[in-house]
Amino acid sequence: MSLFKIQIKAGKPAVFDPSPLTVYVNDSVSWSNNDSVAHWPAPSAATPKAWLDYQIAPNYESNQVSFNPGNYTLNYICALHPQEKGQIIVVGGKKKKKGGFGGNTKKGAFGNTTR
Repeated sequence: MSLFKIQIKAGKPAVFDPSPLTVYVNDSVSWSNNDSVAHWPAPSAATPKAWLDYQIAPNYESNQVSFNPGNYTLNYICALHPQEKGQIIVVGGKKKKKGGFGGNTKKGAFGNTTR
């Protein structure tokens, strides 16, 4: 499980960085507002509360958001400034991790050669 932070950078329009961002099942995302005005990341202007209950004030960070399992791309906007756009790519499976020995262990305590 990882936590990703998207920076909201000031500009005309403001920029979501990184975008696109790739996340996996059980990962969380938060937005950090580095602008002097409030922003509200949402799937659309019509659904501002889909992820966050409130806009993000200047110099504040949002709560963490997680996404439903699956393989899909989420295009989002700032509900307060619809010209500001970002993208999150959700990957359905967990990242593959190797075991403690780099995935090179044999079965059984003695590699199935006990007598």
